Formats: sequence, structure tokens, C-alpha cells
Amino acid sequence: MKKRLSAKPLLYPMPTPLIAAAYEGERGLFTAAWIGMVSGTPPTIGIAIRSTRNTLRLIEASGEFTVNVPRVGMEAAVDFCGITSGRDTDKFGAAGLTAEPASIVSAPLVAECPFNIECRVVEIHPMGEYRLVMGEIVETHADEGILTPDGKTIDVGLLDPLVYIPGTQEYRGLGPKLADAYSVGLPLKEKA
Repeated sequence: MKKRLSAKPLLYPMPTPLIAAAYEGERGLFTAAWIGMVSGTPPTIGIAIRSTRNTLRLIEASGEFTVNVPRVGMEAAVDFCGITSGRDTDKFGAAGLTAEPASIVSAPLVAECPFNIECRVVEIHPMGEYRLVMGEIVETHADEGILTPDGKTIDVGLLDPLVYIPGTQEYRGLGPKLADAYSVGLPLKEKA
């Protein structure tokens, strides 16, 4: 297949978590697409946040944040939190979202999101007009209804996470399971 160099330099799809922070009675919330795991030991999440984001100011001041994974059906709230400034708007109230206390960090959890992660900042690096915020995961919360039968893992089909497609600028779900990781490639490994 012929490949062209016309695609934007982005990953497809992108997650759409809601990032929350709080400091001295002020709370912030925004949608982040540029996010991912950067380490397993210690478990650390990296987020590229535009330096003008109000929530970044709260993260820098408090040293804490939460990552809240929305599911399909939360498109309007997720989009609103990405296109609206929190400097003059209570995004929780306007989006119909509930802030509930986290168990370790000062940042709130988004109650409507079935999976929530509490993080403490370990490093912040300037990256052009962004700041790369790295937070160590200190606690996770999952609705019982999205867990596998053994209760140890998230069933992504039950989570049904909302994802963002850059370029076409649309929200989608992930779709059905296709294969089992660490086993579907074993026949190829045996041939190698």
C-alpha cells in the first residue's frame, strides 16, 4: 500500500480523560487528549498541557491531579470541558458533573466517570507552548460494574471509553474485542 506524508503528526485515536485539580478552594477541570503511561515502575502518567490552561496552574500549585475516564454517552460534557475556560465558569456545574473527594489527593474525582486515577506530580517539563506533567499514580477507583469477574482488571468493553479522533474531530467508542494479547502472536513467534 502506498503511504503519503499528509497525515497530521498525531496518534489515532486519542483518549478523552477529564483532568481535575484543586487548590485553596478553587477547582479546575479540562479534557486532555495528549496523555499516556510513561512508566510502570513507579506507575506514572504523562500529560501534555497547554501552558495557558487554568487547571495547569492548579496542578502546579497543589502538586496533584486526577485522571477521570469518561464513557460513551458523556460526549457533550467532555467536549464542553475542552472548549470552555474554567477561569470564569464552574465546569462541574455547567457540564452536570459531580465532584467527589478523592481518597489521597486534594483534587476531586468526577463521579460520573467509571474509572478514576489519583496522581501526585513528580516532574513538570516545558515543551514549547505546553508543559509535560508527569504524575505518579497513588490510587485508582473503578465502578464494580466495569471490572472483570475476578475483580482485578478493568473490562474495557464494560468501561466503553470515549475516544477522540483528531483530523475528523469526532468522538467514538472503541468497538469489540478482536483478539487476546500475548497469545494471538504466538504462532508467528514460533515460526520466527
